Amino acid sequence: MKYIAIILLVAVGVYLYKRAQRLAQEEQQEAQQPVEKIVSSEEVTPSTPVDNVEEPKGEALEFESAAAVEVVSEEVKTAAEPEPEPEPEPEPEPEPEPEPEPEPEPEPEPEPEPEPEPEPEPEPEPEPAYKMVAVTDESWANEKLAKALAEYRSAPGVEDKHLALLQAIAECYKQRKQDKYRDYGAALSPYYQSLFAVLPTPSHEKGIGFMQLATLLNDSGDFDGALEVCQAAISYGLTDGTVTGFEGRITRIEKAKAKAQK
Repeated sequence: MKYIAIILLVAVGVYLYKRAQRLAQEEQQEAQQPVEKIVSSEEVTPSTPVDNVEEPKGEALEFESAAAVEVVSEEVKTAAEPEPEPEPEPEPEPEPEPEPEPEPEPEPEPEPEPEPEPEPEPEPEPEPAYKMVAVTDESWANEKLAKALAEYRSAPGVEDKHLALLQAIAECYKQRKQDKYRDYGAALSPYYQSLFAVLPTPSHEKGIGFMQLATLLNDSGDFDGALEVCQAAISYGLTDGTVTGFEGRITRIEKAKAKAQK
C-alpha cells in the first residue's frame, strides 16, 4: 500500500507541475502579444510609466507551480520514508522457576518381624545318679553282693533301692581287704549320696552307709572323697556310732592324707 501511495503522489505532482508550466506559458504568450502590438504601432506614450505595467501573471503561476511541486515532493519524500517500526517491547524477564519442593523421604520399610525361634525341645531329664549302675565286670562278686545289686536295680521305690544299695556297700566293706571289693564299694559313693538325698526323711536314717563309704574311700587313697562323705553326713545330722563321730573321722582322714603326701 505504501508503494502505491508513493507512485500516485509522484504522478499527481508531475501532472500539477506540467499543468502549472503550461498555464504559465499560455499566460506569458497572451501577455506578450498586446505589448508587441503597441510597440510596433508606436501607440505607447512616453508618459506611460513603466512602473505601472503589471507584471505578467506567468511568473506568479510559475512560482505557485514550483511551490506546489515542492510541497508535493516533500509529501512524496515523507510518504516514501517508511515509518519507523516501533521498537519491540522488551520481553518480560521470565519469572524464576519455583524451587522444586523436596521430595519427602520415603518411609523406611518396616523391618520384618523376626521369626520366633523355635523353642528348644526340652532335654530329657537325666536319670538320678542312684538309678545308674556302674558298668563293670561283676563276675568276681560273691553271691551276697550279686543279690544286693540285682535287688537295687529292680527295686521300684526309693526306699527299697536304698536298702538294697546299703547291703551292697556293707558287703564291699566286709571284703575291703580285697582290692576289687574295696574299689567297687568306693565307686558306689555318688550313687548312694544321690539316693539318700531323695529319701522322705533322710535325717531319721542312720549314718552307717556314710561311715562305710568314708572308710572304703580312705583305704583306696581318695582322701578328698572321704572328707566330702563325712561332711555330707554331718550336714544331715548323722552319726557314725563312735564317740568322736564324723568330726573325729575327718581328723583321722586328714592325718592319713598328710602322711600319704610325704
